[in-house]
Amino acid sequence: MNVISEPVKKVIFWAFILNTIWEFVQCGFLYGMWDWPFLKATVWMWGAVLGDIIIVLGLWRATSMLTSSVHLEPHLGRKGYFVLFGLSFAASIFLEWAAIFLNLWEYTSAMPVLNIFSYEVGLSPIVQITVLPALSIYLA
Repeated sequence: MNVISEPVKKVIFWAFILNTIWEFVQCGFLYGMWDWPFLKATVWMWGAVLGDIIIVLGLWRATSMLTSSVHLEPHLGRKGYFVLFGLSFAASIFLEWAAIFLNLWEYTSAMPVLNIFSYEVGLSPIVQITVLPALSIYLA
């Protein structure tokens, strides 16, 4: 019995590939993780990738619900992608703001930031969560 449909598997695959590359590139110089123990940094990195995949699937599902699509299909159409980008942008700001508010990580001076509700929120993760869900779904 196949529990996960082929379209979902394809989106998970692309979300994994794209977010793994993004996370490992940006964390090398935009996050202050170099003094973390190896095990902690490894767990946080793979946890971030898993979280990114869950975010992509959640945004895809929310978009499907808002655009009256009964099934999760990789082809969203123009309206679907417009909704997805809007949801992704809002989610990216909220999620990154929450992470900084909760002091889950900190940025290096190389991270471009936006000041949101008195907290400096990284621009790179905002771009990541705004763009990569749509790219993952499109490539699927």
